[in-house]
Amino acid sequence: MERMELEAQIKEITKALGGALKNLGLYPENHPLVQKTIAQAYDLITSLLESLNELALAIVDETLVFEGTPLFQLTSSLELFIKSLGECGIEALVFHRGLKKSELESFISILHANRGSILSEQKVRNLFQIEDIKKIVVVTVEKDKEPDDLSAAKEIYENAISAVTAAMNDIRLGKIPSGSESRKVVQDMSGMLKKNQDAMLALTMIKNYDEYTYTHSVNVGVISLTIAESLSLSESEKIDIGVAGLLHDVGKTQVALDLIRKPSTLTLEEFEEIKKHPDEGHRILIEMEFINPVSGKIVREHHMGFDLSGYPKIEPGYKMEPYSQIVSIADCYDALSTLRTYQKPRTPKESLEVMTKMAGKSLDPAMVKVLIKILGIYPIGTMVKLDTDEVAVVSAQNTEDSARPKVIVLTDAEGRNLDFPVHIDLIEKDPKTGKFNRSIVTTVNPLLENANPSRSVA
Repeated sequence: MERMELEAQIKEITKALGGALKNLGLYPENHPLVQKTIAQAYDLITSLLESLNELALAIVDETLVFEGTPLFQLTSSLELFIKSLGECGIEALVFHRGLKKSELESFISILHANRGSILSEQKVRNLFQIEDIKKIVVVTVEKDKEPDDLSAAKEIYENAISAVTAAMNDIRLGKIPSGSESRKVVQDMSGMLKKNQDAMLALTMIKNYDEYTYTHSVNVGVISLTIAESLSLSESEKIDIGVAGLLHDVGKTQVALDLIRKPSTLTLEEFEEIKKHPDEGHRILIEMEFINPVSGKIVREHHMGFDLSGYPKIEPGYKMEPYSQIVSIADCYDALSTLRTYQKPRTPKESLEVMTKMAGKSLDPAMVKVLIKILGIYPIGTMVKLDTDEVAVVSAQNTEDSARPKVIVLTDAEGRNLDFPVHIDLIEKDPKTGKFNRSIVTTVNPLLENANPSRSVA
């Protein structure tokens, strides 16, 4: 089908939907004029779905958009339909193959009944469940704080990347950077974690392999701060721990780049060079302004291990900083859950399982338990398969039931990527049966699935 012909059909569909809404404002639902326009829209949609599988439409700046192309020259009926979607807070909708006429009728009735009142995502799901609407998916404009929180978290994360990058570049040039910017971004991260921990943790799952050194440093800072927050430490202690996490790898600036980036296994001699970076990091931090000595000590000790079997080797009677293991555990978790050329990729859940086996040896078992409690059974970023055969990524924890987190559905039951990822709370039940709407069956490897988990936080 030619593009112009396709766009013409979509205009006819939305014109018919707008006509149905207009008639519903004048006549009862079962009136022939209402039924006629709904039937017309239904016939057009189902005909188009025979070749498209799904029809996705978006509303951008009060303009109808199909596959990225705005559709202008709108009729009054079409404009009414767009306006009705906007008044309900719906910014996109998708019609799926298998759509029933009764679903379309119920959808039009919902639009008509809720014009002028923004529908939350939760309310849409409840209404769709009651009316048994399964082949229409809508994306709503959430009016709570989460979108703003995620935007703020992204800005803080990017600022932290910039701070680490600038500090490491200065050190490579032989300069000792000021620690003021590092402390500032850590304070910002701490504030964001208090406001919306899930938004901040979600960003640690977006792995930039080309800038691994910098993203890893920020992730360790975020995770270290999260652990420190859960321990109810003083504000100054938390900031010192966060700074240590953010700057834990600055000593690697004193190691040859080809060793840091080497994709294969290091030789014994090469590993001995790498093992110098905690001492080098400590040396640098104690010279930086605005950085407390405890942060430098934590950096020196982050590879020593709970059982002191790591490096650097210490003299008898040496007393470790009590919170060094916080950064060690954050460092371990992010490294395990990041795909690298020299290691098997692990899901967040698998990473925690590996760390549980390390507890009591190189890792503090009490701190490992704290991390598991924070991240839940299914940590944020874990890709899961649901009992509906949909694939989703965990977006937030549920305090009521850690086995039922909030997720973002990325693919449908047939494995097709959704045009608009759908936010689901697995704690929700069918109001008619009292049974859970969806449940997690298993975790899945994102490399083996036709889905991109980063779409959920992009």
